[in-house]
Amino acid sequence: MSGDGGDVAASLRSLGCSVDAAADGGLVVCWRDPAWLHDVLECLGHGVWREGDRVHVVAHADRERLAHAVRAALAPQALLLDLDGVLADIEGRKPLASVPVVQELAARWPLGVVTSCPRRLAESVLARHGFLPFVRTVVCEEDGPGKPDPFPVRLALQRLGVATAWMVGDNPSDATAARTAGVVPLAIAPHGIGAESHAERLRAAGAVRLLALADVLGLAR
Repeated sequence: MSGDGGDVAASLRSLGCSVDAAADGGLVVCWRDPAWLHDVLECLGHGVWREGDRVHVVAHADRERLAHAVRAALAPQALLLDLDGVLADIEGRKPLASVPVVQELAARWPLGVVTSCPRRLAESVLARHGFLPFVRTVVCEEDGPGKPDPFPVRLALQRLGVATAWMVGDNPSDATAARTAGVVPLAIAPHGIGAESHAERLRAAGAVRLLALADVLGLAR
């Protein structure tokens, strides 16, 4: 991975990782959260394995795609959110997130909402609960194919002018759309009846972590 790995190693080092060449031509990476790096790279389709605090990345022919995955894991440029089930319960007409949490997230990243709702409904819900001022773009039903197609996720990236992001959803279709678009899929941890089976479906679709929205900032520290 000498030629192809140089760019990836440089990306990793610029993000604070320790990087060494492996005997098999891949890379051995040390970072403060090796489980996170391993799980994201694996989710995005790259060959990796862990030994303690060391992440082994196999030799990779597509250095650009691997470098993109590294940047997505460690330095996302935006945060994308589903609306129903993440920010609000639309049917129940109640917020699921708090304005201070959304404001704190918006101070860290530009926020985009990716939803299957019509635009008028989505913007009304966001405004009703006080979230709209913190959202840079809203990708809606009218904009094109919906999740699990990666189109709305890619459109949100384009509108925000960024290449990498994390996305928080609550359904497997959210995770599939994010993963296929090269975005790190996260999911709201389910609760109540059927939570365990729903969590399994989220993980099977690629969700790297199941968490509360307020916990997302902790992943970036």
